[in-house]
Amino acid sequence: MKHLRKLFGVYRAVLYTHPVYTQALQSSFLMGVGDVLSQTVFEDKGIKNIDKGRVIRFAGIGFFFMGPALQLWYMRLAKFKAKSSYVQTAKKVAADQLVAAPVILCTVMSSVSLMEGHNVEQTKEKLKNDYFEVLLTNYKVWPLVQFLNFSLVPVNFQVLLVQAVAIFWNSYLSFKSHKNYEERQDT
Repeated sequence: MKHLRKLFGVYRAVLYTHPVYTQALQSSFLMGVGDVLSQTVFEDKGIKNIDKGRVIRFAGIGFFFMGPALQLWYMRLAKFKAKSSYVQTAKKVAADQLVAAPVILCTVMSSVSLMEGHNVEQTKEKLKNDYFEVLLTNYKVWPLVQFLNFSLVPVNFQVLLVQAVAIFWNSYLSFKSHKNYEERQDT
């Protein structure tokens, strides 16, 4: 237990001194884990048949986009003020789900498609086929998570909580981002 406390202390110190970089690293790692889960659990590939390039690309999205974007977004949301903490949290959740979620999902799904060599037309088709289903699924998962996150978790730890929950979300998102392309390659 002493070692865990010490490790958490180091993490907290680095998080406070380098918040964006720390969030980028942890998001990269956790998005990579989500893709590995997607490939092994949802797609039944087996650990030996994992597409390592795909894991690296998905982790890259975490490092270059998700971690920094979420950290900066949550810092912005922390400035929201209201007469009650409940209203303040509700405003944050509404902004997160109505502004950030649609943009982030579109960016991640488009990035996956383009990084895997699909052209703009194929990417548009992918978004046309899957984006709204993914967004609706997002609305079944994230509003409650974000309400708890914004009301109970200090701002510097909000990305960590979201990315921990998002291991499962990223597995789903990775699966949905790759599903139709891999089915077309099999036929």
